[in-house]
Amino acid sequence: MEEEQKTSVTREKHKTWEKEVEKSLRGKPIENLIKMSDEGIAIKALYDEFDLDDNKTSRIHQKGKNHQLKISQLISAKDSQDLKEKIIYAKKRGQHSFYMTNIDYIERDQDMVEAFSSIDWTEDVVFIDVGENIGFTPLFFHHHKMQHQFKHVVGTIGFDPYEELLHEGESKVSLETKMDFLADTIKWSAANEGHVRCLVIKGHIYNEAGANALQELVFTFSQAIDLINELINRGISFESIANSLTISLGVGSNFFMEIAKLRAARDIWASIVQAFGGNAHEHKVNLHAITTTFNKTAFDAHVNLLRTTTESFSAVLAGVNEITILPFDHVLNQSSILAERIARNTYFILNEESLLSKVVDPSSGSYYVETITKQLGMEAWEKIKEIDRDGGFLPQLKQGTIQHELEKMREIRMAVVNNREKFVIGTNAYALTNEKVMVKKEEKGKISNNLNEIKPSFQEVLTYIDKEKRVPTMKGDDQKEKLQINPIQCQRLVEHFERLRFQAEKAKEKGRLDKVGIITFGKLKNYKPSLDQISGILAAGGIEIELTSWDDLRAIHNLQVVILCGKKEDVQVVDSAYIQQLRKDNPSLYIYIMGNEEDMTDNLNLSGVISLHDDIYQFLLNIHNILGVSKE
Repeated sequence: MEEEQKTSVTREKHKTWEKEVEKSLRGKPIENLIKMSDEGIAIKALYDEFDLDDNKTSRIHQKGKNHQLKISQLISAKDSQDLKEKIIYAKKRGQHSFYMTNIDYIERDQDMVEAFSSIDWTEDVVFIDVGENIGFTPLFFHHHKMQHQFKHVVGTIGFDPYEELLHEGESKVSLETKMDFLADTIKWSAANEGHVRCLVIKGHIYNEAGANALQELVFTFSQAIDLINELINRGISFESIANSLTISLGVGSNFFMEIAKLRAARDIWASIVQAFGGNAHEHKVNLHAITTTFNKTAFDAHVNLLRTTTESFSAVLAGVNEITILPFDHVLNQSSILAERIARNTYFILNEESLLSKVVDPSSGSYYVETITKQLGMEAWEKIKEIDRDGGFLPQLKQGTIQHELEKMREIRMAVVNNREKFVIGTNAYALTNEKVMVKKEEKGKISNNLNEIKPSFQEVLTYIDKEKRVPTMKGDDQKEKLQINPIQCQRLVEHFERLRFQAEKAKEKGRLDKVGIITFGKLKNYKPSLDQISGILAAGGIEIELTSWDDLRAIHNLQVVILCGKKEDVQVVDSAYIQQLRKDNPSLYIYIMGNEEDMTDNLNLSGVISLHDDIYQFLLNIHNILGVSKE
């Protein structure tokens, strides 16, 4: 009875709130406040207990009492000695879990000794993404077995069999061979009392290709199901697979949606475990989160600090097992010591000073988070089952379905940046035209040519390493029908704007970039808003302006583009005689007008209208073409 009265009171309060909101909306329905997310989930203005069925929350994603969040900060090095020194430096600053990629410089047993001499295998944890250098794994395993350390090693030392196929569209070593290699790796590790996770599913690849939260979950776990089936067919038990698996997901800046995504990932994994006859409480997923590069910017890179902070906050609240916070200048030529230090300390602030590690599940019970977690998880699970019914993950890749969905979502996300519905500070808004940056070039692993090539077989590689104490070069296996797909395109959200800036910078260095003239009409207070807007738009393309008033045109000589800027009533002074005067020295002068003056454009033969709701990227691209920048 008491419970019913409480429910009745809650409903009355909700109705009262709705009436007050509708008053502020001046009679418009409250449904106007509902917004659709990129995932197709309706986001309401208010959530309450009635949004949860029977007031129950999902508990699968909850952290256990012994849960410890690991800071797997990225350690990048140029050789074994450099790696050793950077690990020592990081350990002195409180780091005991290390994330490493591009470790091709570790080729010999001696390199292994030098690189990891400062690691305490009874205390420290490693996450080594070996990428396509799969020969590193048997080298690492063999070395630490000989040192009687292998059973003490904890962490992830593995690869994603699909990674090269996803990025390149083909694989030098076939998927079948990689699966065989992976299966033998898991068997060898188990036989030698190992606790290392050998299989990595890099779901953050989809994130970096523009996937929304729902797509990232669907494609990641569909890939997981395919890999599990392949390994089971090779005699690996589901229990062994679960214990050898790390799933890595990207974390974006949509704060609550990212929390829901990571929590839903645990629910989806529990459903997969159940489908394969396992125990969801015994076979929990090892979840690694890494701050995404998709939304990061090369220009005004310090804004990335805000992005990585909210992203890492989402990951910690969601209860991931490991987190990698990339430095704010990660997309630049080389990350600075300051950026690496801030990334490391961001974790310490969240985990130690904010005391988030002391709470079992900080977001549990939030009506909003619980609701979208459930919606996201259920929708993802239905789509995963649909892919499974259609033959699985690989056939979808072959058909290009997954690539097409990612491309569509990336275009949607880029469109709101292009028309400035979404501001990206320092890039499409408030850009600094005098800022110079260098973007990091993709590093390719080196290949040793002085070694005998052998088949990519775990046992054969292990035998070679036992004898030669070094990693052999592995030849691509003969593939009668080589698998080829359309590769997934990974492109940062504002990379196309940055290309415009780089092109403009090259043109400036050669003295070939003209300014764009801005002709103002009326009083300063009237044209200032429009002037600021057009100046900001041009700055996004690396273009500077030359300012002059409508009655003083000396500054526009030798310019190729001018823009008329002012309030509608002030710009009305423009007539055909004025336009002829502007084109006196340059008949091919391009003349644009700010606002919605289509009639003036037609009557005076102007080049076009600049509206704040237009695609500014296409506008800037057009201006670059006029100025000859694109030829650089």
